[in-house]
Amino acid sequence: MVPPWPAFPRGRVRGAPSNPRRPRGRYRPLFTGMVVGAAGLLSACAPVMLGAPGAPPPARFDIDRDIFAFSNLVRAARPGRNDGFANYCLLMVRGASQFYRFARFDPSAPRVTADEYTRLARAVMAGTPWAPPRPLEARIVIPGYADLMALSRDQEPAVKAAFGSNILSMMDVRLWRVVFAPSPSQQAKVAAELRAEVDAGRPVPVLLTNYPEPDLLNHAVLVYDYRDESRILEFGAYDPNDPHGRFALFFDPATRGFYVPPLTYSPPGRIRAFRLYTSPFF
Repeated sequence: MVPPWPAFPRGRVRGAPSNPRRPRGRYRPLFTGMVVGAAGLLSACAPVMLGAPGAPPPARFDIDRDIFAFSNLVRAARPGRNDGFANYCLLMVRGASQFYRFARFDPSAPRVTADEYTRLARAVMAGTPWAPPRPLEARIVIPGYADLMALSRDQEPAVKAAFGSNILSMMDVRLWRVVFAPSPSQQAKVAAELRAEVDAGRPVPVLLTNYPEPDLLNHAVLVYDYRDESRILEFGAYDPNDPHGRFALFFDPATRGFYVPPLTYSPPGRIRAFRLYTSPFF
């Protein structure tokens, strides 16, 4: 079967023999039993969709400016080195979305201390993630920098300190959905919602999973763009694992399924996609 994405020179199709030197089980969620239990409790809840948009953001999401300069590390690729900034993908995607919605950068203002930048970053990320973008006059002002990329590159320790523990990412209640297989019609609905949100100027946090595949992919990206120039819909996304790359997520209307190309941390193939941060449990 020819995969429904452009040909790539690397990677393998899911189900092909594994490379024994390649770390397996990337992004395996911890405490799977707790996740499954939460699924039974929350499966009856209906997601709350984003409300009517507030004031439009000052510009469309810019992948070169509106993301963190540092990476979320792949812990499975760092055996014996568990002290790095790893397992933060959900929090980084949420953070980039909230800086875009709730913050305003003022490069002409004097710079402040590292502790103050940590306080400001925490204030931005403490907002309600499904709230509409704030008008400019209501946004938290970040002095001394032009954008999130410049801030997080120059003040990396201060910005990282604002995230707190990665437990909030690894054990997020929203991970209960990885144990369910959505219908093709539901995946088509997600694709339509992603297009509508991007058209409205709102980047969308998305959970990607192929649980329970041996080459496990449980990861979060921020969809900010799409191209519809062929039979395949291609979404562009910010990948916190690779902030200087370009992440592509494909949707095939014929199969009504999402696919990923070969990634440095996962082989290509069909995955399931869920919107994140549309309510307390979704």
